[in-house]
Amino acid sequence: MKHFVTVLFAGLLSLPAMAQTTFSIRGRVLDKVTGETLPGATVQVTGSGQNTGSGADADGGYKIPNLPAGTYTVQASFIGYKPATQTVKITTQSVVATFGLSSDNASLEEVTVVAAQAQERSTPVAFSAVNEVKLRETLSNRDLPMILNETPGVYATQSGGGTGDSRINVRGFDQRNVAVLINGVPVNDMENGNVFWSNWDLGDVTKSLQVQRGLSASKIAVPSVGGTINVLTKGFDDKKSVLARVEGGSNNYQKYSLMLSSGQLKGDWAVTVYGSRRTSDGWVDKTFDDAWTYFGNVSKRLGKHSLSLTALGSPQKHGQRSFPVAVSTMSYEKARELGISQLRFDKYGDRGFKYNPYWGTLDRYTINNGVKTSNGQEVLNERTNFYHKPQINLNDLWQVNNKLFISTVLYASYGTGGGSSGLTSGNSTTISQNNITGQTDFQKIYDDNYNSPANPTRKATQFLINSVNSHRWYGFVVGGDYLLSDKLTLSAGLDGRDYTGLHYREIRDLVGADYALAPAAGRDQNADPNKKLYVGDKLGYNYDGRTRWLGGYSQLEYKTPLLSAVISGTLSQVSYKRIDYYQKVRADGSPVSTDWTSFTGFSVKGGANYNLTEHDNIFFNVGYNSKVPFFNLLYTTTGRRYDNVKPEGISSAEIGYGINYPSLKVTLNAYYTLWANKTTTSVSTATGEAIYSNVRNVNARHAGVELSVAQEISRRLQLNAAISLGDWRWTGKGLLNQTKEDGSFVNPDVVDQPVYLDGVHVGDAAQNQFQIGLRYEPFRGAYIRPSFLLFTKYYADFNPETIIDQATSTDSYRLPTSRNLDLHFGYDFKPVIKDRLRLGIKGSVLNVLNEFYFTDVSNRSNSNSSSLDLLQAFFNRGRTFTLGLSATL
Repeated sequence: MKHFVTVLFAGLLSLPAMAQTTFSIRGRVLDKVTGETLPGATVQVTGSGQNTGSGADADGGYKIPNLPAGTYTVQASFIGYKPATQTVKITTQSVVATFGLSSDNASLEEVTVVAAQAQERSTPVAFSAVNEVKLRETLSNRDLPMILNETPGVYATQSGGGTGDSRINVRGFDQRNVAVLINGVPVNDMENGNVFWSNWDLGDVTKSLQVQRGLSASKIAVPSVGGTINVLTKGFDDKKSVLARVEGGSNNYQKYSLMLSSGQLKGDWAVTVYGSRRTSDGWVDKTFDDAWTYFGNVSKRLGKHSLSLTALGSPQKHGQRSFPVAVSTMSYEKARELGISQLRFDKYGDRGFKYNPYWGTLDRYTINNGVKTSNGQEVLNERTNFYHKPQINLNDLWQVNNKLFISTVLYASYGTGGGSSGLTSGNSTTISQNNITGQTDFQKIYDDNYNSPANPTRKATQFLINSVNSHRWYGFVVGGDYLLSDKLTLSAGLDGRDYTGLHYREIRDLVGADYALAPAAGRDQNADPNKKLYVGDKLGYNYDGRTRWLGGYSQLEYKTPLLSAVISGTLSQVSYKRIDYYQKVRADGSPVSTDWTSFTGFSVKGGANYNLTEHDNIFFNVGYNSKVPFFNLLYTTTGRRYDNVKPEGISSAEIGYGINYPSLKVTLNAYYTLWANKTTTSVSTATGEAIYSNVRNVNARHAGVELSVAQEISRRLQLNAAISLGDWRWTGKGLLNQTKEDGSFVNPDVVDQPVYLDGVHVGDAAQNQFQIGLRYEPFRGAYIRPSFLLFTKYYADFNPETIIDQATSTDSYRLPTSRNLDLHFGYDFKPVIKDRLRLGIKGSVLNVLNEFYFTDVSNRSNSNSSSLDLLQAFFNRGRTFTLGLSATL
């Protein structure tokens, strides 16, 4: 009886397996570059006596049931894409086969050729891509870099919290040394390498966002020490569509956007236009946001040419919190948690994490015949940013024949704007603070300017200025690919740029005064020193920075299904000139200008990828980059050229291993980068006066390992994870020069002061990163995406004046570990009105746990000291939410 029960139980367990004699093949069909789903794609299955097929649904998913065990050939195809084939074997369970199709669309290839997008199991670099679906679902109301925190080796923050003030750091290198390309056009500032994300609101028009870490696949000479960010916007679209969105959220966030795509028109024309309006009060006090965005693309296929004209821009203005404050100023609780002395809990303390000292209130009263008339209270920002940078690109891809492809980009950018701040008659940008709130005391400034017996002529003692940084930028990128054989491709090209930066201060608001006089250190030497200045007049400085750039590249690529190898080199000539309109003019009346200062930069790099099996690959790359210094590292604020400025040398090596299955992708890589003759700049206010430091000829070593995992656990559940472990340190010693606000040296008798940096950790970004995220579909059309981030081993940026004594040199302050949880969700309703109208709702809750942690620590004060009392920092935003409704036709 006992054995009978056992046999019966085993038989019952085996019934489902015995009953299941047929199985299924399921999966998704995606765009290989962008990761977008391809609804309507055709999937055909042949083999084992079967010949059947199916079409992909709205999410790009397909399922082919009722297949007996056996071996099958599965082919996916879609109009405008190259077909892809996989061989699968069914034994005792159903199988998954997901396809990534390569576009056969010439206009997309045009952008891809210029921007040099990396390809899986082919390009020998570490990279991560964010597709359009993820952008729409997780960007929320953040700046574009913030979505990249899920990429290993990337650290992005919102800095002071103003819209567009975000910064990004890759492998310990800030964004001045990370090349950013939009449709193949470099957008890093030509004078300092910075990227100002407020210049564009590209989230809604970005088709693909790719981060290449370390040596990038970019063919033009760009400052890609940490890596390259390639942004591809929408272009030629075969489908006619209308997309409208309405969004709202915390802090009175509102955004309205509309996109129109004509699809392919008669004569192979296509047009896409987009516009949006965005406003917000800002999470940080008075960091308001007021922006418009426009984008337009006209594409045309003309014989063997594919032409594309793109124009984009985002005129905006937003409030800023420019500099961090002491921790206790924001939170006594956080200060106690960190062990900060009670002595720092002063009258400005415990103001909350939203605290922003750079604004105040003002009553511009008038007095007539001794009678004072109030004009009401107004809110006035001391620190704001305003800018408009329209950019126009004309792209052409010419398929000369089956072997030769030539791509050309002509572009122009005409930026106008800058930032505002205060100024005293003594040329200091630190103006009066209210003794109770610690914020800008505009009322006191107004009283002193308008109604002070000591100021009968109403000369401005303090007032507001704009620091204008406009530019005129013209350039071209021309490249060609020639197929020497079916395995060998030769590429070459030129990159030319002409840039003029216009820099000056102008009076923004006299705050009750009738006029101002230029401070002694900021006067036009060609004008009357007692000349009265009014709103709009220039003062302080007035100069142009000229940059001319000509670069070339060549590359040889060998490619087979098993092995891809590439070797390339770039050579660039960069020339700088500074034209100063405030120095005494020359005898012929021309402004004083420096001679052209030229530097030659070059890079060589090579690498290979070998596909060990159908699913496993290894890659490596090595390279050297002789990087020319930026314009602003060459001259002091008064136009004096620093001595012994040298090109910086960056050596880099990397090795990696990849696993690539339809439902699993893993990349593990290790890197080593040595940066020689690096130059850094900083500003400190520890003494109460702004001191500008320039440290030259120092070395930095960056090493680390990175792991990324993407797993499709089931049709409804996907996982992504990233781990990055770094060890970044300064090596050797550097040379320090320090100047005051007026450009004079702090200590004229000590030039090139040694700075003992050996062993000090490189700061300004977290060296270790851990991330895990899920995307779950509880039912068709709905999704939930939680994402958890943890950053650790974050050191404050070094402060040079604290490490000029070798005996007392100390490491920077190590910040506490930070963690953050975000949640994104949405639902796409079933199509209505003849299946033509699609409605969707999307939402995000950022910082779900409402926890506060350091995101940026300033070196404006003594952050190297073991005492935390002088620590100044920015914290993250608190919990916020956004909710949006979209309609697609």
